[in-house]
Amino acid sequence: MSETHFDEFEHYNFSEDNKLYSNHSGRLRSKKEAEQHTNRFDPNGHTRKIETKLHNTEKNRRAENVSASKSK
Repeated sequence: MSETHFDEFEHYNFSEDNKLYSNHSGRLRSKKEAEQHTNRFDPNGHTRKIETKLHNTEKNRRAENVSASKSK
């Protein structure tokens, strides 16, 4: 069909169909694309949480050493 047979509301309906049938992937992705762009299972557990905790501990130790050396 040519563009002359469609009015602006029919084009709106076509664009809404993409959002309705996008399988909750957002961004109008196909089901396969949504699976490729999702969070992956990490067998190591909460890697980011552990890394952040270690980083903050090291930072706090350095801050304590600096403040202890200043008070001497």
